[in-house]
Amino acid sequence: MKPNNQQIKKTISLLREKLKDIRTAEQDSEGFQEALSILIDGRTTYRSIPLLQTRQGRAIALLAIDYMNGACESRTLLRFN
Repeated sequence: MKPNNQQIKKTISLLREKLKDIRTAEQDSEGFQEALSILIDGRTTYRSIPLLQTRQGRAIALLAIDYMNGACESRTLLRFN
């Protein structure tokens, strides 16, 4: 089931916190930054993802699109790294 606006807002907030606390590789930060952008913009297609530097960053962005389409839960996206 696709997330509603309240769920998206909560996930955006949790992503922002994750980015503040992130102490991992650059590819994680890049992916989570793009995931945040995807949620804020309400994007739902893989074609909307720009070229990213790393495979891991792209994988995180793909999960964000999956989340927006109801194919995965927010906890799947937030646990990635």
